[in-house]
Amino acid sequence: NMVKLPPMPWEGAIASLSSTVGLPADQLRFTLSMLIAIPVGFLFKAVTQDPYKVEGNKKATAIVQRHTLCMTIGLSFMIFLYGYDAIHSVVSSVVGFLILRLIPTKSVHVWMSVWAMSYLLGSHAYRMIVAYLGWELDFTNSQLLLTQKLMNIGFALFDSSRDPQKCTEEQNKRKLSRPPTFLEYFGYIFALQTLLGGPATDYNDYICWIDGSNAKGKNPSPVSAILKRLGGGVLCVICFVVLGGQYPVTKVGDLDWLNKQNPLYVFIYINGALFLFRHRYYFAWTLSDAACNAAGLGYCGDDENGNPRWDGVLNQNYAAVEGAVNFRSAMTGWNICTSNWLRRCVYERVPPNGPRTACSFLMSALWHGFYPGYFLTFLSCGLVNETARILRRHLRPLIIPDEKAEKSVVAQVYHVASWALTMVTLNYCAVPFVVLAFDLSIGYWVYWRFAPHFIALAIYLLLPVILPLRKPKTASKKE
Repeated sequence: NMVKLPPMPWEGAIASLSSTVGLPADQLRFTLSMLIAIPVGFLFKAVTQDPYKVEGNKKATAIVQRHTLCMTIGLSFMIFLYGYDAIHSVVSSVVGFLILRLIPTKSVHVWMSVWAMSYLLGSHAYRMIVAYLGWELDFTNSQLLLTQKLMNIGFALFDSSRDPQKCTEEQNKRKLSRPPTFLEYFGYIFALQTLLGGPATDYNDYICWIDGSNAKGKNPSPVSAILKRLGGGVLCVICFVVLGGQYPVTKVGDLDWLNKQNPLYVFIYINGALFLFRHRYYFAWTLSDAACNAAGLGYCGDDENGNPRWDGVLNQNYAAVEGAVNFRSAMTGWNICTSNWLRRCVYERVPPNGPRTACSFLMSALWHGFYPGYFLTFLSCGLVNETARILRRHLRPLIIPDEKAEKSVVAQVYHVASWALTMVTLNYCAVPFVVLAFDLSIGYWVYWRFAPHFIALAIYLLLPVILPLRKPKTASKKE
């Protein structure tokens, strides 16, 4: 018989509050943690000294204090959120630290990637066994972000062993000349502001925040930015909880319901329901961004009017996603730090003539989990992304040949049509991401006879033949 561990001391209070407010215990713990992280951020700044303003031993002491607080506070929140399951974050990060210390720099990225992804995939497999198709928030939520952090450090250290001329400008800027110390490493891994809902910032961004070099001695007020994000969070709750509750996105997985509805109604319903559903993620990311700003993370200088900018660290760009006129914009504006991680650790590591896009989308699917819906969504997104690129290269120059044409009515109609096509296609591809199961995913696509897939494939194969790229005219040489 397995030994049953005693419940955490706060579980009774959480269960009571959960029944009172009508929110599941896991979501309640997560929401409370996100909200508490904001005042904790202000407290972090208040009790620590800005290392940028002091020198010598005082500077070193201030940096150590900040690392130690990040590690301690982050671990405490992990235990509150996940109880005994917080051990997974500790074990995986400890082994990651040993890999950085023991493995040669030239191969450290391989070992780190294999370890981080193996632990994550094992966690996904366990979750599928114990809670198939469940949406409960458990330790895998933070494990997703921890995996990104481990691989970010591994590749940054590996880049220091490469020829600088073979690295990109960004790789040269972010590479690490040495492995992080114990406090640097675990402070980064467990930094509260980036461990609950992201963003899983790059290690260099974390260090610049800790040592104060991002603000260079300034103490800009984040209150305005935080209030704006909290206001956005309230709107997200209205969209997801109030309105989304009236139009549950799970209906698209009900094949009986689909077959009884008019296709036009299904089309309108799914596009509206998925728009509302996305606000579930916007809510978490918006609160995370607010927590980062409260602690001073995300400040990136002042704008032309002298007001502080707080978009240095972001989870999402709402306008870039919901107003996307092409598929790439939607992808890069959604879960920004994950897009950066995929680009830095996957896309740029595949040879230029290799399947960079396919590898990136496949990695994204694996990172999310083993559910067939993830693979169906991201592989379809890969096809649509390449098709959108073909359309932009071959069709756009005929409609908008130069900058002057950008202001024409035809150009505006083109942009509106591009936006509508992007959002409809995005929602079509995203259904498996929501329903997860293979039969439900395919059932929805069968309802539409896979038409978007066939159209995308036809455009990808035929448009370059029908509308070949025009060769630039070369000026004749005068003798």
